Amino acid sequence: MKTGTLIKILVLLIFLLIGCMKVKQELFPTGVQTVPPPSEELTGRQTPLVIATGDMSGVYFPSGEAMADLFRKYNGKATGIQVTNASIQNTKLVSQKQAELGFSTVDALALPETKKRKILALTGLYSNFIHIVTTESDIHTLEDLRGKRVSIGTVGSGTKLMAERILKAANLASYEMDLSTLSFTQSADALRNGTIDVAFFSSGLPNPVISELDSKMKISLIPIPKPIAKSLHEEFGFYTPDEISGQTYAGIKRTPTLAVKNVLFTYPDLPKQEAYQIVKTLYEHLPESQNAQPEAREINLSEATAGIPIDFHPGAKQFFKEIIH
Repeated sequence: MKTGTLIKILVLLIFLLIGCMKVKQELFPTGVQTVPPPSEELTGRQTPLVIATGDMSGVYFPSGEAMADLFRKYNGKATGIQVTNASIQNTKLVSQKQAELGFSTVDALALPETKKRKILALTGLYSNFIHIVTTESDIHTLEDLRGKRVSIGTVGSGTKLMAERILKAANLASYEMDLSTLSFTQSADALRNGTIDVAFFSSGLPNPVISELDSKMKISLIPIPKPIAKSLHEEFGFYTPDEISGQTYAGIKRTPTLAVKNVLFTYPDLPKQEAYQIVKTLYEHLPESQNAQPEAREINLSEATAGIPIDFHPGAKQFFKEIIH
């Protein structure tokens, strides 16, 4: 084959490769897990749903995946899953209509800056439990965190909000520790590598990354003492003294901690009928989610509207009114 012909073929291949890369970037933007869209016959040209979740190693992300499966299967909705820093960032994304649905803990929804944003609740979900994980044998209490390297969760997360409040209630000043703001995955890697001593996780049970870490090395959970749990409950109202049972993780014993409720929310302009159908689908097919995600077993219709500090979407109100009556 002549040299000129070879050069032409190489140039053509380069152009084709660039074109494919461009198409891939357009179809799969960073941070969004796309799913195959349903047929136009099913969607009726409806706007796809984007669900703002959290770290891929947390529970929000697989919970979002399970919901997306339900909406595609029963509502004919094309649905995408967006990886985020969780609660606080999710309220920003949904209020700015960069996502249709989002997950958040109720403490993040009660923040003054969150209340100014345009978001409405769809339903309460399961609870998050605070895990304070350490690999160090000399760390047993919150007092032992002084002088230690501690990850308190990413900026914009409910983990960071709750960690800061726990540390304050324990009279631990930020300058007394070497604090970092790592994601769940980064925290687990740092604990494994020995670059941090302690990490906070606010998560449903069980947390996948903690389960994996527990299977690979010796870890323990630092308890939250009853006086601190009680003081935070009295101050904020939505933190509940609870415990992580000894059956949750293979190598970790029962640990007193705090729990906080999770909420699924949207923006006010989501059509009433669509919001109604989302909530209806969640509860009509809840067993499917419960089979896919252990924490979904905690979702209770009778407590779906309790203790949520923001208003409900009219579509959600209609659903719960029909169920109650």
